[in-house]
This record gives sequence, structure tokens and C-alpha cells, in this order.
Amino acid sequence: MTGQKPPHESRGDDNQNRPPDTGAGMTALSYLIAGILAWGGIGWLIDYFVGTTGIFAGLGAVLGVAGAVYIIVRRSGA
Repeated sequence: MTGQKPPHESRGDDNQNRPPDTGAGMTALSYLIAGILAWGGIGWLIDYFVGTTGIFAGLGAVLGVAGAVYIIVRRSGA
């Protein structure tokens, strides 16, 4: 019990065989959703204070998608 050490051999489940782009799709999807929610929310706040009905929220969502696509393309190197 005391002084025992764990075995040195690997069990093979330490993610050495994972492809390098694992999770890239989920990362891209999360960028898109976050861009829409963040910039759409900022636009909604501007609509609230200005008194308009959805104009800036729509523009914010479109800008959020455009920004997310830009980030995805930059990070993927395409």
C-alpha cells in the first residue's frame, strides 16, 4: 500500500490516436452561435434604448455571423 507506484505502461486511452482537427466543427458552430447571440443582444439593447423595433438586433445578428465566419476562416487557414 504505502510506497506502491502505478504501472508505467500506457493503457492506450491517452488520446494519441485522435485526428488533429477533432472538434473543429463544434468550435465553428459555437463561434457562429456566440456571434449571433452576442451581437444580436447588443443590437437588441440599442433597439431598446433608441425605441426601434428589431432593426439593430437584425443588423447585429448579421454582423455577428460575418465576424464569426471571418474568425473561423482565419483560424482554419482556408
